[in-house]
Amino acid sequence: MKTKIIAGVIIALLSIALMSAVYAWYKERNKPPVSKTEYIEVEKVKEVEKIKKVEVPIEKIVTIEKIKLVEKVKMPDWFVQNADEQAIASGIAVSHTEDTNVICTVNTKTGVGNLVMKQEPQKFIGLPNEKQIYAKAGYSTNKEAEVTIGADWKFLRVGKIKIGVFGEGRAAIGSSETGNHYPVEAIAGVIITY
Repeated sequence: MKTKIIAGVIIALLSIALMSAVYAWYKERNKPPVSKTEYIEVEKVKEVEKIKKVEVPIEKIVTIEKIKLVEKVKMPDWFVQNADEQAIASGIAVSHTEDTNVICTVNTKTGVGNLVMKQEPQKFIGLPNEKQIYAKAGYSTNKEAEVTIGADWKFLRVGKIKIGVFGEGRAAIGSSETGNHYPVEAIAGVIITY
């Protein structure tokens, strides 16, 4: 009976610790950005910057209606306040672990602009910095309810293999049929995922 009370107290403390960690993570994640910059100028594609620029005569350029664009999308002040700045294309870059090259094109006959992009292949070695907090609960083959709370951090990637560390606390509630019952365990080590 005493071990069940101790296990219950430990589970309650671990649950409170997990909830506070999740709350702190969520609060940090949803913090408004320190910088007020929504749009930034992106780094230029080095190979393209070395190419000579030429002038092409165009009779007209088709732009996105600026008033409607500013209403729908929060644009930076330097764009909104300058009548000479116009938008000719838009797009959404999908999430990717490496750089994405973006080129804005314009058709010289129609004046319509377009964006094209190419994701760079993943480098062989990377530093992903992926953090995860988790909680698991279930029923084991020993007829015990088990609760596990843990965290892992993957900080190195070689090819498609990610390497990191993990730590977790596990508690079992119930009685083991073998008599060897260890209600609380802590585990830490290296994690390798593919």
